[in-house]
Amino acid sequence: MFLALLCVNAFSEEVNIELHKMKEGPSTRSLTIDPVVTYDANTVHIYNSDNLLENLQVTVKDLLGNVVYSNAISISYNQPYSFILNNVESGVYEIELSYGTNLFYGYFCL
Repeated sequence: MFLALLCVNAFSEEVNIELHKMKEGPSTRSLTIDPVVTYDANTVHIYNSDNLLENLQVTVKDLLGNVVYSNAISISYNQPYSFILNNVESGVYEIELSYGTNLFYGYFCL
């Protein structure tokens, strides 16, 4: 039911993807991130205003666990990173952001 509601009003405007943080392991860095992820149609935008993020692993999967996008990126201070999900079917997708011991995930609908 929740995933069905997620798909309502997902077109023609930039929509925020609510991120959840997985339990972190032992901290190897004092740096914390607070990313913001949005999408508009099939374009995903990742924002981070606090720090330079290097080697941020971005993975998008369908609900069957098939990876439809994966990339290690860097995001400069206040410079969003955007990517287009080409050749994907309409449906619900999970995005994962991994940086050091931090793992964030959220769901969105195309």
